[in-house]
Amino acid sequence: MVFLLSDHIKDFLSYCRQKGHSQNTIAAYRNSLEKFMAYAHAQQVTRAEGVTRPLLRGYAEMVSEAMSPGGAHARLRPLKTFFNWLEADEVIDKSPMRRIPLPKLPRKILPAISPQEVQALLGVARQSRHPLRDSALVGVLYDTGLRVSELCGLALTDIQPGGRLEVREAKGGRSRIVPISRTALKLISRYVSQERPATSMLHLFLLDAETPVNRDSVKQLLGRLCKSADIASYSPHAFRRGFAVNFLRNSGDVFTLQRILGHSSLEMTNRYAVLQVDDLKNVHIRASPLTHSKRGERGI
Repeated sequence: MVFLLSDHIKDFLSYCRQKGHSQNTIAAYRNSLEKFMAYAHAQQVTRAEGVTRPLLRGYAEMVSEAMSPGGAHARLRPLKTFFNWLEADEVIDKSPMRRIPLPKLPRKILPAISPQEVQALLGVARQSRHPLRDSALVGVLYDTGLRVSELCGLALTDIQPGGRLEVREAKGGRSRIVPISRTALKLISRYVSQERPATSMLHLFLLDAETPVNRDSVKQLLGRLCKSADIASYSPHAFRRGFAVNFLRNSGDVFTLQRILGHSSLEMTNRYAVLQVDDLKNVHIRASPLTHSKRGERGI
């Protein structure tokens, strides 16, 4: 029986669903792979075994010319994952993407909300229609670095003794334990005991007695709070980046940060934790070997 490239793509997407990848990730994979398949068919290639390195180079060049580096990287990265999967599944002997470089991404300092701006948001949240819920939501986002999907998936039973959250709705289906401060826990406790609707629903954050918050409602809520606080409009991801940057500013280490954020590699963590020049200077002042050696000499 002959398996076409389209058959392998269907199997791969099914594998991704079984692994617990999010719908957005699967949709991005499908879009990328179908566009490559259309290109391959135009070159009379319909089977995975017929995909060669020159074919992929030609496709990568075409994509890189038509798209920004970030867009081209996002379009080509799923191909590496797909062909690695085919190699691991012994459909092909070796991935033809091994020596196809992905476009280099510019290292940008992405928006990250500051501690002062978070305090401003907490101030206006106290005047909102749901002051305790909104304060708790802002506090948890900034205190834990959760993704918005993880925040929306939190249940009452995920709050564990000892200042920990169990994140079950994590990206890639990987659950993890995330520390949470007493300050954030107090915000949650006030919301649950005084304002959260009486309902059998287990979701922590609710819009009403029957509706948990979702990605869009969280974005809209943060947009309203930012407007009321007269600050730049921040997405939920800006809170995640703000947590990462300030975790390092406050002497946290990148390995612990990786575990808290739920990243599979330090490379991904480093994209979030891009420090400003002043941050680097402050770290250098604290850690300079020459400065420490002079202190040692004075102590002799």
